[in-house]
Amino acid sequence: MAKEEILNGLTDAVVEGDDDLAEEFAQKALDEGVDAYEAIIDGLAKGMNVVSDMYEKGEAFVPSLLLAADAMYAGMEILTPYIKADASTVPRNVIVGTVEGDVHDIGKNLVKTMITAAGYNAVDLGVDVPLGKFVEAAKEKKASAISMSTLMTTTMGGMETVIEQLQEAGLRDSLVVMVGGAPISREYAESIGADGTAGDASGAVETLSSLLSGLSADAWSESAVAASKMKYKEILAQKGAKEEIDIGLITAEKVLAEYDSVVPKFNETMTKKERFVSAFQDKKVDRLPVAPLICGLSRKFVPCTYADYSTKAEMYAASAVAGTKYFNIDNFVGLTDLCVVASDFGATIRVPEEDTPAATGHLEDYEAMEVPEIKEGTRAYNLIQGNKLATEKATKEINAPITALFEGPMVALTQIMGATRVLSDLKTNPEVVQKGLEKTTEYCKEMAKMMFEEAQPDNLCLVTLWTNNIILGADEYMKTEGKIMQDVFAPLYKEYNKPMVVHNCADAPHWDLISKWDTKYYSYTYYPEQANKGSKDHKYLIENYGKDVMFGGEVSPIAFMDNSPENIAKIRNDTIALQESVLNTLKENGMQSKYTIATGCEVPPRGPCDTVTAQSYTVAETGPELYKKIMG
Repeated sequence: MAKEEILNGLTDAVVEGDDDLAEEFAQKALDEGVDAYEAIIDGLAKGMNVVSDMYEKGEAFVPSLLLAADAMYAGMEILTPYIKADASTVPRNVIVGTVEGDVHDIGKNLVKTMITAAGYNAVDLGVDVPLGKFVEAAKEKKASAISMSTLMTTTMGGMETVIEQLQEAGLRDSLVVMVGGAPISREYAESIGADGTAGDASGAVETLSSLLSGLSADAWSESAVAASKMKYKEILAQKGAKEEIDIGLITAEKVLAEYDSVVPKFNETMTKKERFVSAFQDKKVDRLPVAPLICGLSRKFVPCTYADYSTKAEMYAASAVAGTKYFNIDNFVGLTDLCVVASDFGATIRVPEEDTPAATGHLEDYEAMEVPEIKEGTRAYNLIQGNKLATEKATKEINAPITALFEGPMVALTQIMGATRVLSDLKTNPEVVQKGLEKTTEYCKEMAKMMFEEAQPDNLCLVTLWTNNIILGADEYMKTEGKIMQDVFAPLYKEYNKPMVVHNCADAPHWDLISKWDTKYYSYTYYPEQANKGSKDHKYLIENYGKDVMFGGEVSPIAFMDNSPENIAKIRNDTIALQESVLNTLKENGMQSKYTIATGCEVPPRGPCDTVTAQSYTVAETGPELYKKIMG
């Protein structure tokens, strides 16, 4: 068989996501004397680049990328041992992993795949990686780069810790550090001392190659390491004293001390519940409601650990009411974590004292999934009881609404079985995914019914992460959870006469699907870097969907991590500007109040509290005048 035919066969095998075909042509390459490195680069990697281009154009989605990656690795496993080891072909090592506390692996796997296709050797540490392991692996492999990812705002701080560990070890200048994930902005990457970030896996390869071009050839020499260690010694000494401070607790005490003298001066003319309900109905209000997602951070007013907040109903309720009151927000959204259902189905869950619980051990077989009964001792029951207590206390003590939150069936299934596996199985074995979804749907539906009947929160929010045009096409999504949303949950909400409330912190949701399940409130996240792929701001959303749906989520939660005087001033200014823009947009579209000033993802629960009050107090202080000025 001719070499060109073999290379084309390898390319086609990857494009088709066919492991067996990739192995077959890889063996033919060896049998016919095709250079192994050439077969990888001009055959397998070329196919991966074809699929990547299709993904960039919206012609392929993550399941296709995952299958293509599997085919590429299947071929590489046969070819790699036969690469001729010389300076021109030995790839540079890049350490990749998802930081401790986060078990999401799709983004990490895509970056790993694309940098492998570009000729680098990706050393994959997996997910929930202990922070010190990045440094150990880099040292062992004399790596040229570390690429860390996270999807959760609660674990972002671990990236900065790794960079500090590299500085302490004298290795920071020996390699490039890249960080990525939906909540990571260029500004955040720069603030923690990373070398770069990128909006997607393809961009990560370009950024990595550019950064590596500036890396010194003797970066791992003893003299370079010693010089780096001295360079960062004083910087680390200054940071060391700050690390011992619980910034959340310290600033919570500050907020508590100032509350009685500050908040009463706002002279609010509506209760929190009146304001939120009126805005929801697009009626006249005194000001726009403000409700950043400060779920876990609220525990600092109790105070209690994150573990207690997420697993003890009394602590959750106390945190919800205290956060609503002292942050002076108009609605509390009750996110604890997204592995409640996975825990009840038997997945292994890690529950750290001060971080978000995460699913660390998935089930091996869809058939092994058994729908448990929601009863005392299950996490679902605990969440229901927590929201019952929170709703009762919030109504009685501060006349504020509570929005309970639970995972949708697709989120639950990906936590139980692993997101990468579920999305891959959607292509290769959709029947087993559907059977798994039937089981999680049954459990989630029962949880929703018990929320409506027993907890009776003011609203119930359902989390959907996979209605996302970067992950799944609209048609693919509608064959899975989308159909369930339409046929099961939308009718359920109507049965209980409750508005459909949805939270989706995805990069670019399928906005047109909102109407299919009669959504009345949509909690979204706006990523300016993903605007070209479908991430939308309040102007677009109000103009196109605002008559039917109330939105909230324009503000990046990362803005709240820095409580320097300069950043607090920026938060205040940005909040005033956002109110003005929202009010003007509402007025232009014949509306009065149907929008909430909010974050699209949770404010990291290890962050400061005074940045949150910088926003909520600014809305309370300036909102009435702005509303009167613009709305009359």
